[in-house]
Amino acid sequence: MQKLELLPPMKGKVGDIIEISIPSNPSTGYSCLLSDMPDCVYFVESTYVPDQPIKPGSGGTSKFKFVGVKKGDGKIIFHSVKFSHPPEILEPTVMQKRFVIIE
Repeated sequence: MQKLELLPPMKGKVGDIIEISIPSNPSTGYSCLLSDMPDCVYFVESTYVPDQPIKPGSGGTSKFKFVGVKKGDGKIIFHSVKFSHPPEILEPTVMQKRFVIIE
């Protein structure tokens, strides 16, 4: 079994915007979806920024913005999901598991 390294917690204050960037490539059929978050943050928006120059099959970055709404902490977890029949859901990578602390 491979041991996954953990990224350091992301810290912010109430009212701060927290942005999580995850490498992704929706041209392969996979999308990065938010699957869990603590109640100390609200989801604001997600965007996809393709790598430059844009070429068929090239990847990019999925960016997710959250705002701290109250003191607390917890995990923000994403999953890569391939939309096919049946759908395929992969285990989160290190980049897809982030711990946040709102002070």
